[in-house]
Amino acid sequence: MKQLQRARRSALRFYSTLMLVIIIAGLLAACGDNTATTAATTTAAPATTTAAAATTAAATTAAAATTAAATTASVATTAAATGGNTTGVTDTEIVIGGWGPQTGPAAVYGAIDRTIAGYFKKVNDDGGINGRKVKFIYEDDAYSPPRTVTAVKKLVEQDKVFGIVAGLGTPNNVAVMDYLVASGVPHVAPATGSSIICCQPLKKNIFALQTNYSVEGAILTQYAVANLSTKKVAVFYQNDPFGKEGYMAIDGVLKAKGLAASTGVTYETTDKDFSSQALKLQQTGADTLILWSTPQPTAGLLKEIDKLGWKPTILMSGVNADPSTIALAGSTIEGAWSAGWLPDYTNASDPKVVPYLDFMKKYLPNEVVGGFSVSGYAEAELMATGLKKAGKNLTRESFIAAMESLNGFDEGMAYKVSYSPTSRQGQNAVYLAQASVKDKAFVKKTDFIEYKPTN
Repeated sequence: MKQLQRARRSALRFYSTLMLVIIIAGLLAACGDNTATTAATTTAAPATTTAAAATTAAATTAAAATTAAATTASVATTAAATGGNTTGVTDTEIVIGGWGPQTGPAAVYGAIDRTIAGYFKKVNDDGGINGRKVKFIYEDDAYSPPRTVTAVKKLVEQDKVFGIVAGLGTPNNVAVMDYLVASGVPHVAPATGSSIICCQPLKKNIFALQTNYSVEGAILTQYAVANLSTKKVAVFYQNDPFGKEGYMAIDGVLKAKGLAASTGVTYETTDKDFSSQALKLQQTGADTLILWSTPQPTAGLLKEIDKLGWKPTILMSGVNADPSTIALAGSTIEGAWSAGWLPDYTNASDPKVVPYLDFMKKYLPNEVVGGFSVSGYAEAELMATGLKKAGKNLTRESFIAAMESLNGFDEGMAYKVSYSPTSRQGQNAVYLAQASVKDKAFVKKTDFIEYKPTN
């Protein structure tokens, strides 16, 4: 309203100036001053144009103010009616965001977002969620934290997403964690097992799904000592919070068992040659090598230790449990042990797996059936579950409350998912599987194992 009043006052000043110029010109013309007449004519034209522009600006400002007021009132009415933040929600649509590498050194993980996109297409084909269709927007960050920051700010500030699902990578999540917390944007199933993302300390709007790296590393190490004759351990790990959490968990178990601490050798995400790390690891004399690395470095290291003729027992984080890792590593990965936190996707008789296999056949026939697409399916399924439970009056607050109500949820792909006002770690168990080059899969060898510190 103030802008409209200012525009009107400006228009009146221009009209007053115009009239004064015309009057003076008329008086001077009566006295025979042709120069003044010419000046008056020249001055009058821009004054008239400016006055017209001011009138147009006033009208435009009034219209904009009316539209903005109406929009604000509409949003306020909606928020008041639903009792919370409705960003990204309309009567017909819910906007959800995601990020991950479609390109770069970890591009094999791109299957996760592509699977999520397919899952929400299925949801929409089935009628949507409580009368709304899901619009899923995902960004390629090439596994680069600075690009993650740019991508997430776009999703939040431009695309106005309601929430995010399965943002991938530990360093990438660390880069945007505080921003998402400050923005109040729900993030469901970050595609990382880092406990700092959701739980140290607890972040109200972040809900982990994947078993965290501390639990995973401890179970792998306990299993190796109890079942694989492990006496001395070396660890190859990524030099960031992802790798360090796994490394610390491994050493914690070794210490509890009265065994020597492991020898750790790191790599950077930009590394291409792993020959020096392979030699250092061999020189430790370890009988067991645990890999806390992503697929390309995992494959690169396995090929290098194969060249050396070194044959330790190999165990690895479940971030590698996908046929793409086997394709990268070839025969060098045969028999390697991996953790798994989702059902064995090769078991077509498992009632949890059957819907996934049917979905892949119909919606993503050209994607690999494997650990990464299984992850995307489970992560999207959890997001959809929370949205359904939140009901028709969807707000970020009602969604968080719905997620907190899940207790031992075992109806979907994931295993016994629980949250509460004081817990954001959804799953706390893994099983062990072995790589089979012939089967192009990690074949399940144990049931789910829940972590017990005394083991």
